[in-house]
Amino acid sequence: MALMSQAEFARQQGFTKAYVTKLIKKGIFRLNNGRVDSVQAQQAMKANADPVTLIRSDQTTELAPAQPGAVDFVTARTMREAFRAKMAKLEYEEKSGTLTEAAKVKQDAFKAGRIIRDELLAIPDRLADVLAAEDDPRKVGELLQEELEAILNAMASP
Repeated sequence: MALMSQAEFARQQGFTKAYVTKLIKKGIFRLNNGRVDSVQAQQAMKANADPVTLIRSDQTTELAPAQPGAVDFVTARTMREAFRAKMAKLEYEEKSGTLTEAAKVKQDAFKAGRIIRDELLAIPDRLADVLAAEDDPRKVGELLQEELEAILNAMASP
């Protein structure tokens, strides 16, 4: 049992004293008469460590230190698997019909808008003579309403 102060343990492990205090507050290890049992603390820290962290620390002791900005094997594999999962999801959605190409949707929307525009602009040519002969404003409104409904119903049907 190697008892030492928190500051000594922090220096030995390459931590700050604040980090050691944080580990104690989290309950990772306990003080023994105000001092740290270094063997017990190291075992407790390993037992509570993230498995990926342990793999990384094993790799860095065996290999040369990683270059800044370099991605380790575990991270690269995780990124690759996440990318594969996203691609599989997109492929599934496309084949099941829940996903379509944005360009096709834009093209179809443009065509539909063009047809509606053309039909609405043709109303004066189709109804000019009929509306000119009407004296009753209510009847003019009904004729316009019927024409608009006919155009919109024709657009709504496949």
